[in-house]
Formats: sequence, structure tokens, C-alpha cells
Amino acid sequence: MERKDVEKTGWAPLVRSLFSRRGFTTLIPMASAASRYGIVGEYVRREFSMKAFSAGLTNIGRKRDNNEDTFYVDDTIGLYIVADGMGGHRAGEVASRTVVSSIRDYMDAFSGSEEAQQMGTGEMSPASAAVCHSIELANRVVHQLSEDQGSYKGMGSTAAVAFLHGDTLVTANVGDSRIYLVRQEKIEQLTQDHTLLAEQMRKNPGFDPHFSTTPMKHILMRAVGIQETVQTDAYEMQPLSGDVVLMCSDGLTDMLSDHDVLQGILQGGTLDETCHRLVNLANERGGIDNITVVLVQFEKEEKGFLQKLFRSR
Repeated sequence: MERKDVEKTGWAPLVRSLFSRRGFTTLIPMASAASRYGIVGEYVRREFSMKAFSAGLTNIGRKRDNNEDTFYVDDTIGLYIVADGMGGHRAGEVASRTVVSSIRDYMDAFSGSEEAQQMGTGEMSPASAAVCHSIELANRVVHQLSEDQGSYKGMGSTAAVAFLHGDTLVTANVGDSRIYLVRQEKIEQLTQDHTLLAEQMRKNPGFDPHFSTTPMKHILMRAVGIQETVQTDAYEMQPLSGDVVLMCSDGLTDMLSDHDVLQGILQGGTLDETCHRLVNLANERGGIDNITVVLVQFEKEEKGFLQKLFRSR
């Protein structure tokens, strides 16, 4: 879904006005941000040296009647979002679209505010704080819609966000939509799933996931909009030239192993071709849910656009 496909929520003017105010520091409290959001590492300001190129694709799958996934890509400001909605009577679609629109509006305002981009501490960068607060905004909007309209009661969504600021990539998530890093023909999951199964595995290292039931795997312990507040996991990393970041809904990872995903990426081709390849493979394996894939490739800015997107095998 391209930028023009996401309808404005009406929050953009409010968000931009907040960023223009002198009291911006109250919008992003830095003091306790690291412990609250799980930020790791120190923030170091660097010169912009990376360029991102992206592609995305969403598909209804083979079993569902409608598509509750929404994604957004914007190479201009380096913002990438995947949201997987939930709720009856098409409320899941409303939830995921609202999450994407709210995060987009907030990060648009951040990117347009020099004052906001210069504010940070040794614990947390302005970009990480902005991403976390954009998810908080989305949570408030979805929760309020759920409270105000009976047909939306109980709706919610996952959120996976990647934001390139200078040469630092901020990744954040709520729920089980994932973000992966592909580097030197290896794949690493950057996010943690917020499901009952994942929590049991983290608490009990000896827990065997093969004995778990399917519902346990899909019970979310965190989601955007379900409660009045939401806890976000966020991390920072420095992408290298040639790195590829994959963002996806669980419609992909329920059908494909990490190895399958990696092999699908390493086959080469353009980012768009690779998105289609992964979605088609998930559908071939059953396509039991909506499938969304976003791929972002990083290159040194001076190398330009005409780079081979993937190494041929």
C-alpha cells in the first residue's frame, strides 16, 4: 500500500501543533524512557550515510474473507509500518488502518521538526522516543474508537515499525508482527513476539513449543488499542550497506520457517519480485491468514539507486 492509499485520520494537525510548541519535552519524556521501552545502547549522533529502498505487498490469503493487514512504506522519511488488525465485523481493518495512519502522522510531524530531532539524552534518541510515542498515540486513537462505537468493541492491532534516522535504524513492535535482519546470508529476528507461547518460552527455557496448542501461539499478550496504555519494545541498530530488513504479519511466519524466508530472499531479484515470491510461497503452504511483507534494503547514499538489490546465487 502506497502513501496515498492511507486515509488521513485528522490527527496530523494536532500532532504537528504539538511538535511546534515550546513544551515538546513533555511529549517525549526522556528520563525513564530506556527502562520503559527496553531501549538498548547509547544514542550517538552521526551524519546521514545510508539510503533505504523498499517494496511491500499484502494479500488476503486463501482462507479469509477480508484483509485486516495494512502496511505503509515511505523512503523519503525512512518510515515503514506493518499492522495486523483483529476484531469482528471488519473492525480489524479499521484498527490496522488507524494504527498505520496515526503512526504515519506522528512521524511525519517529527521528521518536519528540527527542534524535535535535536532533543535526546544518553539513554534514548529522539527518534526512538518519537517511534514509541507514535505507537502510544495509535493506541489511544484505536482504544477511543473501540469505546465510542459498539461495532468496534474490543478491536486491536499489532504494530511493527522501522524508522531510519541518519544512519540509525529504530525498530519497534507490539504483538506478533515481526521484523527480521538479513545480513551476509543470515537471518535474525530483531523483535520479540508478544504471545502467550513466546512468553512461556522466555520464562521457561526448557519449554517445548511442539507440545503447545495452536491457540496458545496466537493469544496476544500485548496489542495496540486493547487497553488504555500499551508497552512498546524498541531497539536501535546501525544498518550496513547491503542489509535487508523484512517486516511481516504472522500470515507469513505461520506458513514459512525462518530458513524458508531466508532462502526466498537469497534467490535474488528486485525487492518487489521478492515480496511476491514470499507471499506466493506462503499461499502455496496453505495461506491460512492474511499475508503482508515489507522489504527494506540499505545502501550507502553515494552508491545511488542503480544497485543490484540482491546477490544472485
